[in-house]
Amino acid sequence: MTLLHLIVLIVVAAVCGLIAERVMGRSLPFGWIGATVAGFVGAWLMVDVVHLVILPTLSIEGLPIVSAILGAIIVVALFSLVAGRLGTGHGRSWGRA
Repeated sequence: MTLLHLIVLIVVAAVCGLIAERVMGRSLPFGWIGATVAGFVGAWLMVDVVHLVILPTLSIEGLPIVSAILGAIIVVALFSLVAGRLGTGHGRSWGRA
């Protein structure tokens, strides 16, 4: 893996995570770093764990975009459920609207 490949993957994961945050109307802690982690974890869940690749032709550097967005939405939803139950019970937002 080259440095350029890694940078492209980080940017794509960040965009997927930010899209997932906006779709869910929730924010993850640590801002764009949390969104990037959600994008990576979501893509990993969908492609490697569940083996569900939606629109495989729509991928950048081997990362299927639609599957990564859907996986990141699932990650944000699960985090919101856990954080809402562990926190005050109000499902607070983590800084960004």
